[in-house]
Amino acid sequence: MTDNDEIKSHLNEQADQLTNELEENPGATMEVDPELADHMGAFEEDALTAEDAEDASFDPFDPEEAEQEE
Repeated sequence: MTDNDEIKSHLNEQADQLTNELEENPGATMEVDPELADHMGAFEEDALTAEDAEDASFDPFDPEEAEQEE
C-alpha cells in the first residue's frame, strides 16, 4: 500500500469514527482536524480564478472607456 493510500485509509477510519460518534450524540460539538475536515468535504473552493476576475473587471458599458476609444 502506498503512503497516499495509507493516509486516505487513516482519514476514512477517522471520518467513520466521527460519524458514528455524531450519530450516537446528535447535536454534539466536536473539534475536527482541518485535514480530516477537508477530506470529508467541509471546504468547498469557490474563489474566482485569475481569468474570471479579469473578465469580471471589464465593463462593456463604461462611459469613460467609450470616450477613450473615440
